[in-house]
Amino acid sequence: MTNKMTDLNIALVMFDGAEEQDVVGPWEMFWWATTFDNHPEAKDMTEADFSYTFNSDNSRRLPNIFTVAPTTAPITMSSGMRFLADYSFENVPAANVVVVPGGEGARATEKLKANGTLDYIHRIGTAKDTKYVMSVCTGSFVLGHAGLLDGVQCTTYMNQYDRFSREIPSAKLVRNTSINFVQDGKHLTSNGPCSGLATSLRLVEDHVGTRKKDKLRELLSFVYPTAKGLILKDGTLTDHNV
Repeated sequence: MTNKMTDLNIALVMFDGAEEQDVVGPWEMFWWATTFDNHPEAKDMTEADFSYTFNSDNSRRLPNIFTVAPTTAPITMSSGMRFLADYSFENVPAANVVVVPGGEGARATEKLKANGTLDYIHRIGTAKDTKYVMSVCTGSFVLGHAGLLDGVQCTTYMNQYDRFSREIPSAKLVRNTSINFVQDGKHLTSNGPCSGLATSLRLVEDHVGTRKKDKLRELLSFVYPTAKGLILKDGTLTDHNV
């Protein structure tokens, strides 16, 4: 597979009350995967390779991974941490991947509509060159209210199934508490906050291949438990482990 993570311009959306792990987890996965983009696929990662790449002066900030929010002023997240977005919706660079967190703030649909969050997510999610639309935990509610889950096989945080069915009836909700994610084409939705790590691994695998995904998993010691998901293939949801 000739794809690279640098093919992807990944916008991680933030808003007041967004869950910290839903942003930090995917950021870490994509950052590591992109940092080692040029490492030969067939070559194991040696200590020297790791030290050279990880300690490189230009590896801290990667231009293709960034956060975006209604404002670049401090945002208070779901568990009380304060984050600063890289960009607001007014000056954000082009993206072909959008990642949407859950958290208490994901319930504030009217606020997300008023501050432009839903419009931004809808715009990226419906663009013809968009590669992936991903949510973590109850971020699937935000995707749904942005009009991106009509007829899409998807999941959400396992204790929110009934509310999701009421609020987003046009989506095809998969009620399965044992899975981390569901992938339907470019759409990846996930269970609770830690499932964002598994869903991010799946996105990496889908874009750059299983070998590089396995090397990333090993590099980050993501060894237990096996991350489980369902992928829509030929009209059927099929088990898939990452």
